[in-house]
Amino acid sequence: MQMSLAENTDFNDFFTAATALVDRSFMLFYRHVRKNARRISNLVLALVPVMVLMVGSCKTPQSAYVVGSTSGPVSAQQLQSDLFPGAGGKNFRPAAGYIAEARDFVDSEPHALLLLTRTDIGYIFGTPSFRRHDANAEVWQYKTRSCVVDFYFYGVKPASFVDARLKNQSPVSGHEESRCLSQINGTSA
Repeated sequence: MQMSLAENTDFNDFFTAATALVDRSFMLFYRHVRKNARRISNLVLALVPVMVLMVGSCKTPQSAYVVGSTSGPVSAQQLQSDLFPGAGGKNFRPAAGYIAEARDFVDSEPHALLLLTRTDIGYIFGTPSFRRHDANAEVWQYKTRSCVVDFYFYGVKPASFVDARLKNQSPVSGHEESRCLSQINGTSA
């Protein structure tokens, strides 16, 4: 019994000392706040507009979604909802700002086109200059003076294949593909 009573006394002393320290610290803080209340309230009032601007600008940029990046793969639904929020209705037409952002995004990230549906590609590039149906495949073709881009769709899935080439049928590099997509965006706007 003697042993447990001694341990209990040590615990009570520690608890009493810790409580006194927390109480003393709180009282010092409280005195400081009361003494500087006007300065603190002026500082808070000055920072409110900055905080509102910071919260209002908390929109994830479209270019943050890089397919296959180290942050993990992006799903087709996630990319579609980020590019065209609120899409889904039969008469839905995205605002010009969303279309412009989506165009900029696919110009810089052409491989993301494989995550987009016919509807999304129609929003971005407009009506194709040529459309062909073969069994369960559909091909949409967009042309400019210097290049051609074909989108291949199978069933109701997103684009399965995108073929960009120069008019002379030579394949394009990544930079040329971005330039070609940019030209198509310029002609369909």
